[in-house]
Amino acid sequence: MREILGMAMALVVLRVHGENISEGFCVEGKCFAVQTDSATFDEAQEVCREKGGHLMTVRTPKSADVLAKLLKGTSGNVWLGLRYQCSNDGLKGYKWVTGDETSLYINWESDRAICSPQCASVSQKVQKLAERPCEERIEGYLCEYENVGYCQPLSNDADVLYEIPFGFKANELQEIPQGTNATLPPLRTRHICLDGSWTQAPWSCEVFGGGCDYKCRLNGENYECFCQPGFKLDSNRVTCSKEEHEPAFKVADVKSSEDCNPGYRNESGVCVDEDECESAPCEHECLNTEGGYHCECYEGFIQSKEDVLKCKMHCTQPQCPAECDFNNEDQCNCPDGFVLDEGKICVDIDECDSGACDQNCKNTPGGFVCSCNEGFELSDENNCVKEDFEGSGSSTPFDFFTPTSRSPTDKPMSISAGSLLAIMVAIVVCILALVCLAHCILRRYCQKHNYDVHKGHENIYDVQQVIIEKNCTEQTFPNRYLKRDT
Repeated sequence: MREILGMAMALVVLRVHGENISEGFCVEGKCFAVQTDSATFDEAQEVCREKGGHLMTVRTPKSADVLAKLLKGTSGNVWLGLRYQCSNDGLKGYKWVTGDETSLYINWESDRAICSPQCASVSQKVQKLAERPCEERIEGYLCEYENVGYCQPLSNDADVLYEIPFGFKANELQEIPQGTNATLPPLRTRHICLDGSWTQAPWSCEVFGGGCDYKCRLNGENYECFCQPGFKLDSNRVTCSKEEHEPAFKVADVKSSEDCNPGYRNESGVCVDEDECESAPCEHECLNTEGGYHCECYEGFIQSKEDVLKCKMHCTQPQCPAECDFNNEDQCNCPDGFVLDEGKICVDIDECDSGACDQNCKNTPGGFVCSCNEGFELSDENNCVKEDFEGSGSSTPFDFFTPTSRSPTDKPMSISAGSLLAIMVAIVVCILALVCLAHCILRRYCQKHNYDVHKGHENIYDVQQVIIEKNCTEQTFPNRYLKRDT
């Protein structure tokens, strides 16, 4: 698996340097590829080395035949891995980049013996070794790679497409390099060459995205592919096809786009989905959906919380490669929470060393997590406060009928301050009503008594009435308020 991951990294380099590969071929445990990028000898050798190989050597008749086949798809001169070394042998002082000085292929364009810094090239028109300054920039170069642990062809009948990890594609190969992706028609199933045998997708997500069209994920112990919104997974379990939906809906008397839902436009009285991705709103990838869209980020990036249209670098390991400007290798960037170290490596900053947390601190890639001791709780992301076991302001201020013992299902009765105030007001109102009622009864009693006395003593009405009213009034109070005349 480690070797395959190395090949995956080689593909990343390939996409950065030397993207223009016209043709390739594999034979006798080696693979060869033609690069059609303008380069000097040293630049060409560096690109081949970055991908795990070197400039092509031609030392056998078989490799000479391969050279002739590769040159058919080129125009101009291409570098071979032959650099000048002063001597008088058959290579006229040249030595292969592998260190070999011998060759059965000696076919110089000129017999003139020279002794100056020179390198060798060939071309389709003149398939002879040509001497030229190594600093000269010519049209291309040929790379050579070891082809160890290769697979046999996936099928001898179907027209299989092989995507070679060294950067070229082919339909007919007898020695398929390890790490090659193969698509087998008619179902378009995908396979990968691992340790001399073929494995069908989906495989490990770390290797070429599991062979998935869109994205790969781990489900339990198995890997699976999934598709973006609006697409469905095909029967081959790796490719995605757009779901069959009604592309539009009819709206009666549609006259303008204002009559359509947001994300749709009017076309001849029909509301159709508008592809917002045409305006490139997203920094990285944009996926159009019915009536909308959403943004996604490339591998190694996540969406910014401040702006979901933007992406920022993200690393889940203590160390990650820095992102450097290809035109200025000294200008490199690291994700938040990382610092640039020597060798263009981003190293995680341990925020716990600087006392980022009040009590306990756990460092994570690009950040940290705080926690509190027992009896404390986080008041924010960093600080701890003592827990309030008696509750907060939301607890009930008044409790009634708290029994000394009760069954587990009993609940203590409680009453709020507002309810208590209402009860007190009701009690006061009732008391006042009772007082008023007693007063009214008393007044009626006094009036009746006064009327009876008046009827029995008409001759002494004026004097007796005053006495009776006084006595009636005095009878409403205790005896201690009565006075007797002597």
